[in-house]
Amino acid sequence: MKKWGVFFVLLILQLSAKAQTGAEKQIWDAKFQIVKASVEFLASDKETFKDAKQRQCASCKSYEELVSFVKKNKIKKADELISDWQSIAIDANASNWKKSLINFKDRIITKITTGPKSNRKKFSNYVSYENKLDSIIEKVSISEPIEDIPDIQKIQEMPEPVVELKVTEPEKIMLEKPSESASFFAFLPDISKDMSYTIILLLLVGILFLLWILRNKNQTMERNSSALKDQLHKSGSTEWQTKNLNNELKAVQKKLKDAEAEIAILQDNVRAEMERNERLSVVPEIEKPVEQVAAPALESAIKYARYADQGDGFSVQELLEEEDSETIFELTVLSPNTASFKISGNQNAQRYALSNSPYFLGKTSQYDTFPSGNSLINTDVAGELKLQGNKWLIVKPIQISFS
Repeated sequence: MKKWGVFFVLLILQLSAKAQTGAEKQIWDAKFQIVKASVEFLASDKETFKDAKQRQCASCKSYEELVSFVKKNKIKKADELISDWQSIAIDANASNWKKSLINFKDRIITKITTGPKSNRKKFSNYVSYENKLDSIIEKVSISEPIEDIPDIQKIQEMPEPVVELKVTEPEKIMLEKPSESASFFAFLPDISKDMSYTIILLLLVGILFLLWILRNKNQTMERNSSALKDQLHKSGSTEWQTKNLNNELKAVQKKLKDAEAEIAILQDNVRAEMERNERLSVVPEIEKPVEQVAAPALESAIKYARYADQGDGFSVQELLEEEDSETIFELTVLSPNTASFKISGNQNAQRYALSNSPYFLGKTSQYDTFPSGNSLINTDVAGELKLQGNKWLIVKPIQISFS
């Protein structure tokens, strides 16, 4: 089947190649020469393109080589102009090709010599550039196409010298049919009438052969599909069972992963609680005081608190001098009556705060997103406190975020 398909493709390509004339090639060459001459004219603009070392591209035979030429000589944006000009279509019709090429030439000249670029018309080589474009167009020589008149039509148009035969309607129809078939292959001047009928016959045979192949393959596919359905039915739809088992396995694995995450959080909480109990159970050794000269005691400016025990503030007597795994808040005394506070950087204390975030962070902090068990608490803006009696009152809560 593949060999037949390749044979017909090659046959059609060969026939199409014979139908081509030299007109399109001449027009394509003229268009390319106009673009090339315009690029070389741009390269002569020493004021705009000071880095251009070459003004001519004698070796350029394609648009790709022109693009390489402008990039090598740093003629900025010329590659975009080449791409735009290459995409412009030229009418190859025998009556319109010259007008189309002239319009193409005028369009390029307008693009590169008008507006702020009008000074290029004063270049010494501008007139020769225009003359070169006109010369390129004049060199194109395309004659008007002469349609071949089929032999049958010539015979019909030849005058009868003596007797004019009376042609009946059926005979007239039969005489017109060969003319129609000949006009069907008029675009292939090298193909005779017999050859055209041979091609049609080969195409019909090829189409019938392809239909026969497709029909046999369709029947084979239907038989295979039916056998596959029977096999699946007999095996109890093993494929569907496997798919369901895979889905159940994925669900169990997801639940196991969630459980492991919760266990890790609980283990961290237990470890923090054990460390706290160990620190509380250690009795500090009482050292014999050394008599020293009494000096004024300096109160530390940093205090720690486990939670806002007053709801809207912290008790002065509950503040701690040192942090531990439960000191969630760190207070900095700024003056006798003002202080700032933030979330402690101790990760154990942060996990302790996240274990009951509404209670520990609800009235002391402001945040836009809800935390998870493994989040880190970041203090974006510290809070403000004001001393009222024995309580540090929260004037401005902390602004925090989670990562």
